[in-house]
Amino acid sequence: MEKNRTTTYSPLRDNVLDVAFYLQRIGGGKLENYAQVCFLKWAIEKRILILENDSLIKRAPTTMFFLTEDRMEEESVESLLFVSLENKLTNDSKNFLIENGFLVEKERRLLYFNLKTSQHSTTKGEKLYNHLKEYFHYLEDLIDQNFDLKNEIESWEEVFTWISLFGLADKVYNKMKKIPSQQLDIPTGMPKQLIETYKKLAPFLDSFSIGFTYASNSMNSGRSCCV
Repeated sequence: MEKNRTTTYSPLRDNVLDVAFYLQRIGGGKLENYAQVCFLKWAIEKRILILENDSLIKRAPTTMFFLTEDRMEEESVESLLFVSLENKLTNDSKNFLIENGFLVEKERRLLYFNLKTSQHSTTKGEKLYNHLKEYFHYLEDLIDQNFDLKNEIESWEEVFTWISLFGLADKVYNKMKKIPSQQLDIPTGMPKQLIETYKKLAPFLDSFSIGFTYASNSMNSGRSCCV
């Protein structure tokens, strides 16, 4: 079997919402992944306060407080959390990719009836998608090797942003539960503050993902998530 190609070059975009359509093909790019990016960004910027669970009850929840209420930019990742959501995320990304020559959409018709809509990538789109996929495989390898590729990392914050976008955060949480902070920051060059922030966020984001999935499934099945 041919080995998956990887790249250490991150697919930087002006707006990471633009590539949600392609990220979903790889396994990430869901609303909860973008929410994880927001919480990580706010924690790094010290816009939220995380109170760790010091209860004797192990499953007691982690509490988070927003410390500031900054003006939201209309097209920011954060603004996505306050509109009606999952379909908008995919459709807005798809429309961006079509309008900018990455994707072509075709509709098959029979007489006056629409049968099926399909999309395929242009050469430009294939290049972007392959770049995303190669970076995804690189991050998988990075996590599997306990982040021990320090010479290739220019921005750990950027790395953790893409880890969340690709839906790989759970793998990182599980790693960090088993590896003490001092074993991560010294050999890998990962900032200790970032490690501690991520560890504090982990229980909250784990609960968030479970709750979001349950609510989404309940809504899709027509049941109330609160009953």
